[in-house]
Amino acid sequence: RTDAFNFGTFTLMRKLQLLLLLCAAAFAAKPDLTYTSAAQFSGTELFAKLDEAGNNGNWMQLDTLAILDPAVAEIWNGTKNRLVAWGLSDAGKKALFAVLSKSGKGEKLEVYKLKHFDAKPEPLSVKETLYPEDILPDYKGVAPNEFEHLDNPNLKIKISESGIRFTYEKLDDKPLRFEQNFRQLSDEEKRATVAEYAAFFNYEYALMLRAFVQTTRGIFNWQPWHWYSPEWNSRYLISSEEIEAILRSGVKPARFRLFHAETSRHVLVEMFADGNGRYEMNVRLP
Repeated sequence: RTDAFNFGTFTLMRKLQLLLLLCAAAFAAKPDLTYTSAAQFSGTELFAKLDEAGNNGNWMQLDTLAILDPAVAEIWNGTKNRLVAWGLSDAGKKALFAVLSKSGKGEKLEVYKLKHFDAKPEPLSVKETLYPEDILPDYKGVAPNEFEHLDNPNLKIKISESGIRFTYEKLDDKPLRFEQNFRQLSDEEKRATVAEYAAFFNYEYALMLRAFVQTTRGIFNWQPWHWYSPEWNSRYLISSEEIEAILRSGVKPARFRLFHAETSRHVLVEMFADGNGRYEMNVRLP
């Protein structure tokens, strides 16, 4: 009896598992677009497909060591022979997720439309152990603990016992105008000036994200798209009050601190811009 009961239970469990698998398959996310290639996609062809699907938006490569949004995890974990993936977010209005996988002797690129990237915001953190060969796949060593981006020598990283320093230079013919007479402006003019500076700094911040965050892997717990979301970054970005205080001082600083976060392990992450095309991000150990 015991054997018969166990066998019957086992058979029932197998049937239930099969039913659950069939249900999961029925409700699994389906791609909205699929591109296939009989051979490996060329880099030009692959990114042309991504640009077509994302309307030339800012695709960001998935960092498999960072937080996986539940919607992303479902697709990523359910893709066989997966190779790499990218996310695209338009200020929270839309989200796309694309996965490249092997398909026979060729490759397949599948693009999914998501309601949004749905991970709950978490405080920024930095991984405890970092190895250059893991975090800098798009860089080459040019000196001991100094690295240069493979496609842009103006993008550099230096690693030391105190942390990591990122620098990028793209000088602007029209540097940021500093309003010397801010105190004499009307209230309406002051608000407009602060808003103008905030928009400029948002652009500078996005540029630094592309240069510093999107060219590295496995340093932070945030995915590249989390850095753009106000739900995640609002407490760390330069505020309108800070901008107004700088303008009221009448003295242009050598550089503006656009991002500042201290992790639970007291690692300091800061981003700076000088308003003339010089950028820096520091990850400083306690």
